Amino acid sequence: MNRALIPKHVIVRSVADEAILLNLTTEHYYGLDSVAYSMLRQATSCPTLQDALAALLDEYEVEPERLQQDFNALLEQLQQANLIEIVPPDTVSSDSTPTAAPIS
Repeated sequence: MNRALIPKHVIVRSVADEAILLNLTTEHYYGLDSVAYSMLRQATSCPTLQDALAALLDEYEVEPERLQQDFNALLEQLQQANLIEIVPPDTVSSDSTPTAAPIS
């Protein structure tokens, strides 16, 4: 029952229906295609990651197990690159920005 947050050292910008994430600490940037960007938006705007997964299942016609695997893989990659934090619901790190508003 965790959720994802974007740390303050990460800038997210949408380009068409895709996104670019810039880690200001490492100065590395990452591109997300439209599906991965949708996953990130849901993970950071829904109260829990389970809610995000349910919203994604409504959005995409895909086997639930496949979506769960892809969602978990993306979150793991973003977390390893220090682009997101996985925290308990209602937790806001002092080094993170809550992302209740849509990512722009």
